[in-house]
Amino acid sequence: MKEEEAQSLVLADLAHQLHPQYHVRDHEDPVVFVRGEGALLWDIHGREYIDGLACLWNVAVGHGRRELAEVAAQQMKELAFSNSYVGYANVPSIRLAERLISLVYPNMQAVFFCNSGSEAVEGAFKISRFYWYLQGRPEKTKIIARREAYHGGTLGATAATGLPAFHQGFGPLAEGFVRVETCYPYRCAHCKGADDCNLACADAVEQTILREGPETVAAIIAEPVHGAGGVIVPTPGYWPRLREICDRHDVLLIADEVITGFGRTGRWFALSHWNVQPDVMTVAKAITSAYVPLAGFIVSDRIHQAILSAPEDAKFMHGYTNAGHPTACAVALRNIQIIEEEGLVEHAAAMGERLRRGLNGLRTLPHVGEVRGLGLLGAVELVADRDTRTPFDPAQKVGSRVLRDLRRRGLITRVKGDSILLAPPLIVSPEQIDRIVELVGGSIQGVVGV
Repeated sequence: MKEEEAQSLVLADLAHQLHPQYHVRDHEDPVVFVRGEGALLWDIHGREYIDGLACLWNVAVGHGRRELAEVAAQQMKELAFSNSYVGYANVPSIRLAERLISLVYPNMQAVFFCNSGSEAVEGAFKISRFYWYLQGRPEKTKIIARREAYHGGTLGATAATGLPAFHQGFGPLAEGFVRVETCYPYRCAHCKGADDCNLACADAVEQTILREGPETVAAIIAEPVHGAGGVIVPTPGYWPRLREICDRHDVLLIADEVITGFGRTGRWFALSHWNVQPDVMTVAKAITSAYVPLAGFIVSDRIHQAILSAPEDAKFMHGYTNAGHPTACAVALRNIQIIEEEGLVEHAAAMGERLRRGLNGLRTLPHVGEVRGLGLLGAVELVADRDTRTPFDPAQKVGSRVLRDLRRRGLITRVKGDSILLAPPLIVSPEQIDRIVELVGGSIQGVVGV
């Protein structure tokens, strides 16, 4: 692309488009992408980048997959869209629902399709409250959500999100959401790390349920592994304890698998690492590898049976125009087929191990406080003092400086505070993994020294 045309595009973007999580100063020098192939991206100036976050945790099968474009075009020729409200259906959505139920946890039974992870989370909240309404317990409405969590950008999902930056300027937040601490072994108020964890963080959830009154609590929502909140992996006993607490107090467990689903952690879905099944789960992102928007929430058999046996005056009055969009569902089916045929779940597990081995080699750098991850989810947390785990002064903006430096070096990713987050496409090669580690190490040394 000629430089004049490239500059014109940048100016038009600055003049007419508002972006997610927007501030004009953050967008003074945008990267405008024009092409992608595999784990690589190119911008309007011809510069090449490794996609270190699968764009937004979602381009699982990599960029430039003609198979997905072709199946979308074929479906559009046959039936681009149809109404999926009650009384109507389409073939791709039926087949996708059936396929998903064959992949997810054994107790899952029915899918509600929507367009984004935020919408899936909203639906999970509504179905949880609606379930208790059908049980004759309409007072069970509160949703317990954890600190460091990210659940989406709609009002309910924002209220559940445990990152204060997402609340500023949007108050009052939706009512009925209660915040609790999370399982963050490196920065736990109760223990010194995963090896000495006593699960007091999980017990704090139970104490919150008791304080609020179990008769008022509908559900707790939690990501199996925190994503945008820092790629925080819980200790092994955390999820089984959380499941026990929910069962003991008759509270539904919502697993937000928007990021962790479809092979990202080296399993099809992440709670299988801990042999735990949720009551409701949310999926999005990698369901289509982001080639077209699609998401959904999936409910257990007991919730499904409650919906099926509801009286005629108790309809689940929830919906979206594009729910069960046939083109999106057709792409999702082909995307899942690619993941399965190419062994990408197993590949993610192997590449995740390679990524962690490489990142662990950076522990020799004095400002690397922790390396953590699961499957192809990884993070490096930088600290001012490793012995005391003292973070850098926020005024130093270490994380954002590293992020800019990585972009300059040819790696696209994100940070949370001073934690560098990594989640490349599942098709990433061993050589690209090694290059990511090399770039991260070089950037750390370049920004905070050796």
